[in-house]
Amino acid sequence: MGFLKRAFLYVTKKRGKSILLFIILLVMATFVLTGLSIEKAAQIAQVNLRYALGGEFEIVPDYSESNPYYKRLTDDEGNFSIYTERPVTQEIIDKVMETDGIKSYDGMAQSLVSTNLEVIPGTVPVKDKYRDMVYSRFVTGTENNSFFRSGTLKLIEGSHVPEGGGQVAVISKDLAEKNGLGIGDSLSLTREDGGKTELKIIGLFEVVKQAQAYINVNSFDKLENQIFTGIQACQDGLPHSLPGFQSVIFEVNDPAQLDDIISQLKENDAIDWRAYKVETDNKTYLAAAAPLEKSQTLITSFLLLIVLVSAVVLSLILTMWSKSRIHETGVLLSIGFGKASIIGQYLAEVRLIAAIAFGLSFFSGSLIAGRIGNSLLQLQYTREQSIQEPDEGENGVQVSRKGDMDPDVVISDNGNGGKPIPNKDFPEPLSVSVGLDSMVKLYLIGFAIIVFSVGVSSAAVMRLKPGEILAKMS
Repeated sequence: MGFLKRAFLYVTKKRGKSILLFIILLVMATFVLTGLSIEKAAQIAQVNLRYALGGEFEIVPDYSESNPYYKRLTDDEGNFSIYTERPVTQEIIDKVMETDGIKSYDGMAQSLVSTNLEVIPGTVPVKDKYRDMVYSRFVTGTENNSFFRSGTLKLIEGSHVPEGGGQVAVISKDLAEKNGLGIGDSLSLTREDGGKTELKIIGLFEVVKQAQAYINVNSFDKLENQIFTGIQACQDGLPHSLPGFQSVIFEVNDPAQLDDIISQLKENDAIDWRAYKVETDNKTYLAAAAPLEKSQTLITSFLLLIVLVSAVVLSLILTMWSKSRIHETGVLLSIGFGKASIIGQYLAEVRLIAAIAFGLSFFSGSLIAGRIGNSLLQLQYTREQSIQEPDEGENGVQVSRKGDMDPDVVISDNGNGGKPIPNKDFPEPLSVSVGLDSMVKLYLIGFAIIVFSVGVSSAAVMRLKPGEILAKMS
């Protein structure tokens, strides 16, 4: 009779032991499965958090003597201006975007220019020479510009300045109404030497939320007076300068990979890095991710503790039962069955019961994991909500995060009561549930525990010789 058949007969005959072992294995499997599911959910939550917060780095011209392309011009009155012969151009941006892991970019240059418009007065008086001046912002497109992406400004009519730029402009609705302008009309920018640049109005925006830095300001700093246009207009708008950006912010998919992306980027010999500086920013992610990383560490430790306790408890129970089976072991040895066959029978007995217990643990594990997972879902939702308000950067420029997403585009989780999570850019929705991968891991971990426990419980008996076993029996 083979050991598999002997195992089946023993399990069906010893129903009391089998039921008790089934309950023990079911409880063990439920806890292991719950730990595996929550650990996976915590990993997804961490990835989602990274995508929500995002990370970025900024490339700016290096205005220092270490830059061989740095220039300084001084006029007869002692006034000076500085510029670089290698500004951050669209060509440089395209080369940077070839690096894996970079999602988007936001380039901008700005300059005070005169216009043919009647500007909206600010709360701080200005000199006469500045009364008709505004900030012209030369951008790589307004749709991904930090002012619009953060929700500070909102396009309400027309279209955005395209990435390709052009001699077009997006201005505020208030400024347009004050000057009787609309979509399709033109305005002009006048540089210091009298040269003019004509721009066609293609879009109107409104100020949705007024940043503190723009409340008590002069007229040219007022958001309603800002004129957004393409970089092509920079040649006329900035005298003594090549058309390029004063700053380009690149947004990366995963802030955890920011340093690797920068290192890879610096290896690009097609870019003369003597002309530029790179500044990184993932402090927000590091600060917000720390508690979640601690939670994941705690969950992993809890899972390891469950495995260890399960192995110890199962080993103790099987050891006690093996002592009661000395007679059976001695008989099997005496009639010619090898120790490997006997241990194989013991393994088959436990695995037979475990196969059923592990399968049923899918339902108990799903129930417990779903309930415990609600707290994780709520934690992530709270964290994402807390970062919806963008940070205010230098010079009052709003820096948006990936968490600033369209609330109409959401993914609902099946374990949080239908509460929406604003994560349209997330790689995977957070869902605390028992999946096929968790079940496979459960069987692998469970069978490893069983092999260990059976080996420990059988060692004391299997090292005895048949004569010694018969002597103990008598």
